[in-house]
Amino acid sequence: MDRKGFSRRQFLQMMASSTAAAIAASAAPLTTLAQDSMSYSEAPMLADLVASGDLPPVGERIPVNPRVVTPPEEIGQYGGTLRRAFKGISDRWGPTKLNEEMAIEWDIPDPDTVNLVANYISEWVQNDDASEFTFTLREGLKWSDGHPFTTADVQFWYDWYYLGELQSKPPTITLGGEDMELEVVDELTWTVRFPVPNPLLPLVIAKITLGSWAGPTMAAPAHYLSQYIPDLTEDQSLIDDAMAENGVETWQQLFGDTNGQGPIAGWWFNPEVPIINAWRSLNHPSNDPWLAERNPYYHAVDPEGNQLPYIDGMTHAWFDDQAVFDLWVAQGEIDAHIRHVASSNFTFYKENEEAGDYTVLLWRAASTNAFFPNVSHKDPVLREIFNDARFREALSISIDREEMNALIYEGLFEPRQASPVSGSPNYDPEFETRWVEYDVDRANALLDEMGLTERNADGIRLRPDGEPLSFTILFQSGFAERGDEVTLVEQYWEALGLQVNQELVERTLYQERCNNGDVDVGVWTADRNSVVMADVSRYTGEQADGPWAPLYGAWWADSPRAQEEPPEGHPIREVWSLWEQAQSEPDEATRNALFKQMLDIHKEHPYMIGTVGENPVPFIKKNNVGNIQGGHIWDDTLRSPGGVASVTWFFRS
Repeated sequence: MDRKGFSRRQFLQMMASSTAAAIAASAAPLTTLAQDSMSYSEAPMLADLVASGDLPPVGERIPVNPRVVTPPEEIGQYGGTLRRAFKGISDRWGPTKLNEEMAIEWDIPDPDTVNLVANYISEWVQNDDASEFTFTLREGLKWSDGHPFTTADVQFWYDWYYLGELQSKPPTITLGGEDMELEVVDELTWTVRFPVPNPLLPLVIAKITLGSWAGPTMAAPAHYLSQYIPDLTEDQSLIDDAMAENGVETWQQLFGDTNGQGPIAGWWFNPEVPIINAWRSLNHPSNDPWLAERNPYYHAVDPEGNQLPYIDGMTHAWFDDQAVFDLWVAQGEIDAHIRHVASSNFTFYKENEEAGDYTVLLWRAASTNAFFPNVSHKDPVLREIFNDARFREALSISIDREEMNALIYEGLFEPRQASPVSGSPNYDPEFETRWVEYDVDRANALLDEMGLTERNADGIRLRPDGEPLSFTILFQSGFAERGDEVTLVEQYWEALGLQVNQELVERTLYQERCNNGDVDVGVWTADRNSVVMADVSRYTGEQADGPWAPLYGAWWADSPRAQEEPPEGHPIREVWSLWEQAQSEPDEATRNALFKQMLDIHKEHPYMIGTVGENPVPFIKKNNVGNIQGGHIWDDTLRSPGGVASVTWFFRS
């Protein structure tokens, strides 16, 4: 394998410069404004609509001061449809991350640089202690149907989503359980206030939108969605018809039962809902393929005044079997893809580059493969066992990570614990190596020390209640390529006298079972480990797909899923307390110290059992597709791959 340009040392340098820049940027808002004298151009498909009188000229569709996005390589060409693939509705993040629009976004012009920039807002400012933030929309900003986007849309979101019944309140803007206050200043400007400092808010917006999936931030199209709220419309029949057509029982379910992605409000479920994203949905994602086309009112241009995006549209074909997706890649039927491109299949992708007329670029994952014993388990006996740090240590040190890396991943991964990755401001080499050394004798001794010495006739250790110590490793179809790793871990743990099963399910069912706490040991990646403060949900237990404490995490975040309050004195309470102090601490040094204390709780007795990570991630790029670089970081926090200016991708003619 040619790893030129992707040595571990270079990766560390890349990560260090990137994450440090991102943290620094939170205190230094950036934006790029179009020149007053700039003239604007548009895609031929839109120029035809202008000529026929079906669309206003481009200068009337974009803001007075559009955002200027500099392509990473060159000014692109208009046209073409990007061919991609996904595993259906549950695989929503593939299309979504390419198409998100937050008020503040990551700007990643090259592998060594990460900034925060104003996106569809022209600027944001904050007071000295970061308890008050003021945002200003770009003048002339419009929704995809041409309707003006104003602070009326912000007020609508605040009244009906944040304070109302249409969305659970994000804890990142409901500090200490107190509501965020909103003041609409004028048609373009609004201010939010918090009871305590909230210095990480810009990072949080860039990571999790603080609105519906795919954005926008703190806003929703009031002129359209108000039709489906009984108190705001006189036409109840429209609501009744929509409920009947979509098979829901309440009008709130049209909005998505607190997640903002119901059949009416969801950006890719409903082609008619106005958006501000680069591409808009043309059909329901249950169709094969799912289709999207450019938004004629998109708010950004390139440095020469060409309205973005360059690409007219995209398609996502359905697949269930990884082998089918790999065949599409080899046959040249995928134009640009990193999601589901398995590192373990790197050799296959390289061997088919010439035949498929594509190039395999390499990115680097800011994550670790991990197993998640559920310490909030509904079975009180398993709960007690999983909460015992000796048991988790035994599970961890019985895994031969070097063997796993060699047998399954061709030596391309790094054996490590689930923890912040190299180069992160929070990287800790002691945490990275905690409980990583392979030691089966110590693992057995720890289980014996717990009193798990009795065995049945099959050699299976018995629980304190006399039942076999049995549990199931649950993983989902999106991680089917990790089946060999799951099987190997199953064998390691069975060698300790544990009865271990594995179950592969569709992603939606996996998520449902994790949300309900009906999981013994889950399988996911310990991602979000580059700019960790931007999203700490892996460490607080909020993120249920890595289900080390799904019921406890939901209780703390007051999430609309199964909850249970943890017992007094449980370490997770100290995790939450330290994070609540850190996120509202205006002094950077004090904030970092508090955050380190929080991470040290995980370091002392890890809840997420990492195996291998920081791996190269193959990115398939057709040779006629421009403005896609190798060498970037792959991490959910950075919204990969959308953070690398996907609106500037283009087809060379």
